[in-house]
Amino acid sequence: MAATEASELNRYRVTATGHPTRLVEEPTVEAAAVSYIEDFVTSPPVPELKLWVTDIEDGNQHCFVLDTDSGDLEACG
Repeated sequence: MAATEASELNRYRVTATGHPTRLVEEPTVEAAAVSYIEDFVTSPPVPELKLWVTDIEDGNQHCFVLDTDSGDLEACG
């Protein structure tokens, strides 16, 4: 599998309930959410963790909910 080229990455600002905001570079908003969880979230004390992923370039914001028991990540709804 080839490494993702820098030109294919987008910059996102990711925030999660009770966690600091971080800048993440990934190809998609979903990948940015997963990367943030893997890199910055350790042992969340809640059954669900809400994340907001904002595209730095266009300002579009996406919301995700992580079920901390199962590891499922879904769009807020």
